[in-house]
Amino acid sequence: MREFLATIFGAGLLSFPLLGQISPPLLQKSSPTTLELKKETTTKSVKRHRVNIQVVNLTDLKVAENSQVTQGQVLSDRTEERQSLEAQKEQIEISIKQLSTPLSQVAELPSGNFSIQEAAIARIKSEMELIDSKPSLPATPAPFFRFKDEKLRNLFEAEKINKIADSIRIEASERAKVSEAKAKLALELNQAIAALDKARSDYQHQQYQHSLNLIRQQTEMQRQQYQAASLIAQKQEIESKLAEITQIKSPVSGKIRRIKNLGQKDRQINLEIVIDVRQTDPTSNN
Repeated sequence: MREFLATIFGAGLLSFPLLGQISPPLLQKSSPTTLELKKETTTKSVKRHRVNIQVVNLTDLKVAENSQVTQGQVLSDRTEERQSLEAQKEQIEISIKQLSTPLSQVAELPSGNFSIQEAAIARIKSEMELIDSKPSLPATPAPFFRFKDEKLRNLFEAEKINKIADSIRIEASERAKVSEAKAKLALELNQAIAALDKARSDYQHQQYQHSLNLIRQQTEMQRQQYQAASLIAQKQEIESKLAEITQIKSPVSGKIRRIKNLGQKDRQINLEIVIDVRQTDPTSNN
């Protein structure tokens, strides 16, 4: 037993020198001989933005390919079309304002007044009634006696006959005056009646003209209302067009890479503007 332990112990002692020669290099920790510094490098990535616009004329395009743009810069502006529409809108507003001016009202037609003509007729009739109410002139009396004596008859009857003749002439003259007065009054009465008829006819004509003026005024008001409604519709249409042609501004800053024509519809030219935006991204390399 003692020999066995001695043998093992001896073997262990013999192994220690070998372990001392071999193990130090193996057990020794590695230490850095140089410092490796982390270097940051930068790479630039490109992001593309596409903007679709509509123009009527290529002059509405305010940028060109390969040009630099900033955010908010105007890409397109249909200036000519906007100015034309704004001028049309202004003219329409002036026309609407003119149509809004109220029309002069047609004056009321006064009621017919025929008192003058009626008074003239009444006066003439009254004069005619007054003449008719006068007692008629007595007829000339016939001789109620005759002288037997020829000389006396010739002397007195001649004088009497002259008196009778004078009475007849006076009576005839008076009757003629009465007839003349009646004829004159009849003529005046006819004239007064004709004047009354004319006044009534004139008033009827005034009524007719007044009704025509009212109809014309109503027609003119309806025409103005129709024109105003039509102009308001045109103004709204123009305002809608103006809203469609607002300025198109760049949403980003970058470089115009390409302007592509996508086709034309009616008067509108569809364009696509491609904007390259360079973005700096930090990356780390070990």
